[in-house]
Amino acid sequence: MRFSFCPMNEAFADDIVAHWHYDSIYAFYDMDADKDDLEIFMNRDYWTEFTRGVVDETGELVGWATFYTENDEFWLALGLRPDLTGRGLGESFVDACVGQALAHYAIPNSRIKLAVAQFNERAIKVYRRAGFTETGRETRDTHLGRLPFIIMERPVAGAAGQGQA
Repeated sequence: MRFSFCPMNEAFADDIVAHWHYDSIYAFYDMDADKDDLEIFMNRDYWTEFTRGVVDETGELVGWATFYTENDEFWLALGLRPDLTGRGLGESFVDACVGQALAHYAIPNSRIKLAVAQFNERAIKVYRRAGFTETGRETRDTHLGRLPFIIMERPVAGAAGQGQA
């Protein structure tokens, strides 16, 4: 599958919120499960600056990605459509997101970071295969209470994107 990035829009966001529901423990990642995450995700200002829809070669929405810098660190947050998880697409999806970051964003310290809930062993394996390594752990407040998260990062060469896309 080939992944392309386009601006997030209302139709994409509404589809993600209304129809993307993950099974079992992964329901933690349902966009409508956490009102704070939902509010951020639905903020149109973020669509312009940070969040992209990810479509396949037919233009069908298959994921989303958010790219942002915080405290001089470049962060990636992403989601693959629930029916596509567990089908061997994760590594190429993550690689496409990293490629998008490299092409369109200035990346301080030549590293991309992400955070993943510690229980999400499936995603942790994908991130490792995509070149991310664990660099820390922290407890975060979530809609389910305080949960442990793993911080992972990937060094990147040529991290000199010019602004945002």
